[in-house]
Amino acid sequence: MMQLVSLAQERFAQLQKREQLALVVMGIFFASLAFYFVLVKPIDEFRTSSSAAHERQIELYGYMKSSEAEARRAASTGSDQAGTGQSLLTDVSRIAQQLGMKPNRLQPEGTDAVSVWFDGVAFNELVRMLERLQSERGIVVQQISIDRDELPGVVRARIVLRS
Repeated sequence: MMQLVSLAQERFAQLQKREQLALVVMGIFFASLAFYFVLVKPIDEFRTSSSAAHERQIELYGYMKSSEAEARRAASTGSDQAGTGQSLLTDVSRIAQQLGMKPNRLQPEGTDAVSVWFDGVAFNELVRMLERLQSERGIVVQQISIDRDELPGVVRARIVLRS
């Protein structure tokens, strides 16, 4: 290793003063680039992404604080129905029947979700049912798959609803 350094020093000494100056300036330039791309840029990118994540967390905290009363109210009124998932099945079935819809299949998915299958149901009625479930019971769509039927405005759907 020392031989390489001494060889480089010898060759550098053999260059003209202008070439030596150009080589030094070029070395400083490349060292600056290496410093920027190895240290400064990654640190700045980390700082920027951390700042953005911090802002998202502050927004989430604000949202959670603003909906705390509603969540506590929902938890206190729904605590007697939690655990079996039967109230969710009942709610979905009842609201579907009130709208004149008959699910082909209802299946519990754990304690707080239910899968519902519809064949040949009007799309507008399906959306109306989902809106009513959310506004009246706080039941939201976790997953949905809709395929159109041969008749206009009629669909086949599989929906996973969560309370």
